[in-house]
Amino acid sequence: MCITKELLAKFYGDSAFFAMRTLIHYRVLATFGKPFDYFLVEEPWRVYEVLEKTLGRHNAELFLRLLTDWLRKKAATQR
Repeated sequence: MCITKELLAKFYGDSAFFAMRTLIHYRVLATFGKPFDYFLVEEPWRVYEVLEKTLGRHNAELFLRLLTDWLRKKAATQR
């Protein structure tokens, strides 16, 4: 499955990640002056860089792990 901007936005908008989304939103806004949604839609190639700079490497990796698990579940339900 290819990761598209639309899939990133769906993952980020999933209600299961509300607390994480709130933390990321305010930390990214404080660091870059733009909300994280902007990077998801306009500059998706910078998502990891933005997460690493605002949350640290460990939490950026955690975000990617959650995204990977979410994509696997989504692919399994589409079969």
